Amino acid sequence: MKKFLLIASIAFSAITLSALSQEKGFTRIFDGKSLNGWKSARSTGEGDWGPYRINEEEKAIHVYKGEEAGSTQTTDCLYTEKEYSSFILRLEYKWLEDRFAPREDHDRDAGLLFHVHGDLTKVWPYCMEMQIGETPGTRFGKQRYHTGDLFVLGGHLRCKTLRKGNRYDPKGEVVNGRSVGTALGVEKPKGEWNLMEIEVHGAKKAIFKLNGEVVLKLTDMEMKVGDEWLPLAKGRIALQAEWAELLYRNIEIKELAEDAKPETAK
Repeated sequence: MKKFLLIASIAFSAITLSALSQEKGFTRIFDGKSLNGWKSARSTGEGDWGPYRINEEEKAIHVYKGEEAGSTQTTDCLYTEKEYSSFILRLEYKWLEDRFAPREDHDRDAGLLFHVHGDLTKVWPYCMEMQIGETPGTRFGKQRYHTGDLFVLGGHLRCKTLRKGNRYDPKGEVVNGRSVGTALGVEKPKGEWNLMEIEVHGAKKAIFKLNGEVVLKLTDMEMKVGDEWLPLAKGRIALQAEWAELLYRNIEIKELAEDAKPETAK
């Protein structure tokens, strides 16, 4: 019986992952075997994607593949050649074992960036970020890297979130500001796949989800140009490499009409 249940569980997981790319309207932007359509901020030329390599067995992007644990590495940003405005993006990520100097003793850290714009060789570029990290959501303080936190990268950018004090709270008050942490969201143990999703409606709204749970919402994304605040409505999508070995796979997107209503009910 136990053997049967194990086989059934594995089969169900395979069906669930396969279904991600079968849902109507979604298109893969990573084919599982090449980095065509992507560029690295620190690239030295054609065919150089910095620390981003292909893991053929997992059909995944393998960050820092083959590098010696504890060795000194550089950060990088892998971004799409195409810009996006309104969309739903899904991907899976999984932490692996190795960490690198100068953060070999920190919680693991990475990020999913959107509305990336400006100098694309800059690390980090101007954008909105859904943090990826293994710090528990309930632990606030220094060296916090929690999946679902919002980082606004660029002093000329801002957005609105609901906050109670200095933390995100869906029952809090509207604050027009920048980065904020959320206590919501539970990451799976290291070595297991996590499913993350962002639903973005131009400059109007973005919704972050981790393993099916809504962990943060933001609205009214803006950028300051001169003395005027203008909508931040589009940009590229990017994946961070930040001193921790991990895999990204099943990266797919569904582009939405400009006036589409949010598909996430809560």
